[in-house]
Amino acid sequence: MKGFTKEEQKSVLGITFAIAVRMLGLFLLLPVLSPYAKGLPGSTPLLVGLAFGTYGFAQAFLQIPFGYLSDKYGRKPIITIGMLTYVLGSFWAGFAHTAIELVLARFVQGFGAVSSALSSLAADLTREEVRTQAFAHIGAAIGMVFAFSIVVAPIMAHYIGVPAMFYITGILSFIAMVYILVFIKEPKVHAKDREINPSLKNILTLMKDKNQIMLNTSVTVAHYFLVSVFTVVPIYFIKHGFPKSHHWIVYLPTVFLALVIMVPATIVAERKAKMKEVFLTAIFSLIVGFTLFFIFRGVLAGVLLIMFFFIGFFLLEPIMPSLLTKLTHKDLRGLSMGFYNMNQFVGAFLGGVFGGIFLTSPKTMSIVDVAIGAIWLILTYKWLSSIKIPRSSKELEEEFIEPPGLY
Repeated sequence: MKGFTKEEQKSVLGITFAIAVRMLGLFLLLPVLSPYAKGLPGSTPLLVGLAFGTYGFAQAFLQIPFGYLSDKYGRKPIITIGMLTYVLGSFWAGFAHTAIELVLARFVQGFGAVSSALSSLAADLTREEVRTQAFAHIGAAIGMVFAFSIVVAPIMAHYIGVPAMFYITGILSFIAMVYILVFIKEPKVHAKDREINPSLKNILTLMKDKNQIMLNTSVTVAHYFLVSVFTVVPIYFIKHGFPKSHHWIVYLPTVFLALVIMVPATIVAERKAKMKEVFLTAIFSLIVGFTLFFIFRGVLAGVLLIMFFFIGFFLLEPIMPSLLTKLTHKDLRGLSMGFYNMNQFVGAFLGGVFGGIFLTSPKTMSIVDVAIGAIWLILTYKWLSSIKIPRSSKELEEEFIEPPGLY
């Protein structure tokens, strides 16, 4: 980790591990939770969707309060409370005997909304000149966890069962919590700089800014698609005679293909100023996936959806936060990222709820999502055509020397 002090290395590695474990608890269950929830006593399509959705609901509405409380009372105490809640929810989910119990346990898991507090801790414990690099490490870890989880989850579910997967994520979260408590120091100063000042004026400034509106809408739609697809498709595969223990055969090559496309595309987007083109291509790929799912039948329809979905989603995931950074004044980036994280989980909640509804008619999902994707594509094209994306942080500061309406 070039450029980091020893203390920064220790802090960044610990925080990265904690965030990766938290995301593991979400991603590892994506391909397997809906078939598992469907098999529990008292299960209905809506409860299957809520097994995903309630987690996102709790996360969405507690991100900013947890961040605020960590500003006021310290990062580590709030992170400890949040992660302990997540651990308890994980074990309850593992022990759940009915669908409604699972939904309630997932809701408790979601109460551990510490992503913003962990991000703030990372910012507190790194110098400004290496802070972007620190968050790049965190982002890369989340990407690797996602790819790993999607491929490995069906195999784990087959050999050890979904309850054991809940226990594993709970144990890993407990280890991460202990590491942070013991080995990472509490910052002496919290939220003293302008960057994370959650004043009403700053909040209103963000809420009225078209760049923020479009990026928050985009991340909401992307994560709605993510959760709705993985609520519907695993059960769709099973209904068409493709056992869940073999789903990794689809996920492994499609994830690999998406990663192979994502890496050069992201480099081109950043270095050749092709953000607009890559962003629009990603949305178009999602639309193609849902269209093919509607046109074709059987397992092939699901495979084509997963392939084009992964390509589009993997292109969007690094580009959206990068655009957020480029289009937000440095003094508002902390607060802006809090709203961005919140909208991720709003999308997950909506994806769970509507995914549950779509279980009775998977093809309806493709019609609805093609329509949503088309509207998103048109609005994004108009938005990106009307703005100039700064190519460097220096250019950004020249454009936003003193933002109006702040503080």
